[in-house]
Amino acid sequence: MSIVTLGFNHVTAPVELRERVAFPPQQLPDALRDLRADLDVPEVAILSTCNRTEVYCWTPAGDHGRVLDWMGEYHRLERDRLERASYLYRDQAAVRHSMRVAAGLDSM
Repeated sequence: MSIVTLGFNHVTAPVELRERVAFPPQQLPDALRDLRADLDVPEVAILSTCNRTEVYCWTPAGDHGRVLDWMGEYHRLERDRLERASYLYRDQAAVRHSMRVAAGLDSM
């Protein structure tokens, strides 16, 4: 199993796309439930702010393709478009990135 972070932020995605992949607070519980069930992963978290949306999960062999597919289906967006505008971190880099985000070191 690998820790994977898949995200979209002010550097990688235009505002129009960031708005489309955002999760309003009232949607988060259902989105988390759907993501966990659809991907059959034991751990998942979604971070969604005005300038970023990130999915953190523990997946078999760091398979981010399933996360991209889920995002596309959930938000009704083409996978290719999402892939071009996303960034990906695995394992130690994913943990390092999450600490940078939490500390405000990776913000606009």
